[in-house]
Amino acid sequence: MKVHFLILLIFSTIVVFPQNNKDTSQIVAIVGNHNTTFKDYLDRYEDYLIATGIKDNMQARFAILNNMINEVLLRNYDNNSEIYKNPEYIKEMGWIKKETILAYLKDQEVYAKITASEDELKQAYIRSKTDLSVRHLYASTEKEADNLYNLVKIGVSFEELAKQCFTDTTLKNNGGYLGFIKWGETDPDFENAAYSLRIGEISKPVKTAQGYSIIKVEDKIHDPFVTENGFVNMKHKLERAVKISKKIPAEAAYLKKVFDNSQLKFNDKALDAVLNDLKKTDYANFKDLEFNSTGKIFKDCVRYKDKIYSQKEIEKKLLEVPKYNRDLLTDVTKLKDAVSGLIMQDVLMGIAHESGYDTISYVSETENKLYDNIFLNYKKNEIYDLVPVSDSEIVKYYNDNIDFYKSEREMNVQEIVVNNDSLSMVLKSKIERGEDFGQLAEKYSLRKWSAAKKGVMGFSPVSFFGDMKDTLWDSPIGNVFGPIKFDNYFGLFRVLDKKEGVPVDIGLVKKQITSNIQNIKGFPYMIKRLETLTKKTSVWFNTDLIKNYNFNLAE
Repeated sequence: MKVHFLILLIFSTIVVFPQNNKDTSQIVAIVGNHNTTFKDYLDRYEDYLIATGIKDNMQARFAILNNMINEVLLRNYDNNSEIYKNPEYIKEMGWIKKETILAYLKDQEVYAKITASEDELKQAYIRSKTDLSVRHLYASTEKEADNLYNLVKIGVSFEELAKQCFTDTTLKNNGGYLGFIKWGETDPDFENAAYSLRIGEISKPVKTAQGYSIIKVEDKIHDPFVTENGFVNMKHKLERAVKISKKIPAEAAYLKKVFDNSQLKFNDKALDAVLNDLKKTDYANFKDLEFNSTGKIFKDCVRYKDKIYSQKEIEKKLLEVPKYNRDLLTDVTKLKDAVSGLIMQDVLMGIAHESGYDTISYVSETENKLYDNIFLNYKKNEIYDLVPVSDSEIVKYYNDNIDFYKSEREMNVQEIVVNNDSLSMVLKSKIERGEDFGQLAEKYSLRKWSAAKKGVMGFSPVSFFGDMKDTLWDSPIGNVFGPIKFDNYFGLFRVLDKKEGVPVDIGLVKKQITSNIQNIKGFPYMIKRLETLTKKTSVWFNTDLIKNYNFNLAE
């Protein structure tokens, strides 16, 4: 795992030659007392070429070297005391340490054990030379998928069923047609099923990462140049691709084996108390980052097998989570997911510790690289925070980007929700014949709170309507839309009114806008800081070593 923060700055370097008795044949740069080896430089440069797809060139070679020199200057020759004592910086460092150890655990316990047989490689080669023309029907649950499949078996067309199971306008109107797909472009389970079908054949429901699909292959185009020599030449890439396709299911199987989610029991009242504490926490000052519950303190917030976690234990774990993750915990559902993840993390860290993965040198080296990334991000923010921003600049930026600072669009929708497809069709016919939508909602709709108001849901943000949001927003006011299948229900909908988003108060987004402007204006401030550090620090680099090296990027 190699991740690097790239500043890509070019600056005037003061060159000071090293002492004559110092061997610099494999040193690419010396900054003060810090040496950068040519091996470290080549690793970094190779990562850059692979990540960007850029071909080796002299400008890129020296840009990466300048990056590495800049980073040494900022890390070791500037005053970083405020960053090092920043509580969020400390938490991010701890979080990265755990993430790195767990990534290595997955490498060893999951990915390293994935194999690709000769038959799988040959099959992958043939598939890589074959494009499929595919259409599908989507269902979110197995029961829905089985119902769709039964309808397909009795002759109902994909074109007719697509109108019921898709909210996406294109798929709804083209019978779920995806066009031609290539090997490696889609969900692995979807792909395996599709490539196993003959032309015209229809699959049984296939479980994918998104839900369930019923797949029909309409055509296959084969590359005529399928040769044994071609297979041999591609074998290394094919093996890698096959193993990658197995990663997600292999990881899921491993996690299921070591962490029994059914043994996780939540105390909802305790989680409500945790959520309330989260909402009361002031992140502005670290001294305030203590949860102060009022009322009962729960001793049994979460149970996993025989272990009981108190409310305070869960809150302490949440305090160790970086702020950008904590801020996402806005409801109990998200909180449960987060707590489940933290307890799973405990289990995995126990396995990693028993296996000694936390002491492996590679893990430590990777941690240090990621630590550098975190530091450089904080350093950039520290320098850019010095950029002055006037009120007039904020107002101009706000007006120029007003679409980004509007509240969400809202709709007032009337609904009838039933659990029977036939009943939904009957109700739609009644409405089309002139019967009152509201009276039918009051009589038949299963969602009691809206049925009591004749199906009127009141204004809600468009995101509330999930996958149906675009279709409903585009629907003319007053038109009846549906029936739409969702979960185990069927819904008829009518948009009563719409509200466009309105600009939010500039005061609420002033801090965000200021940060955006500072990022735009901050580059000269970074240059100035680097020039100052360069003037007071000896910097030398090996120009000949950079220019003369014959670089070959391995396949």
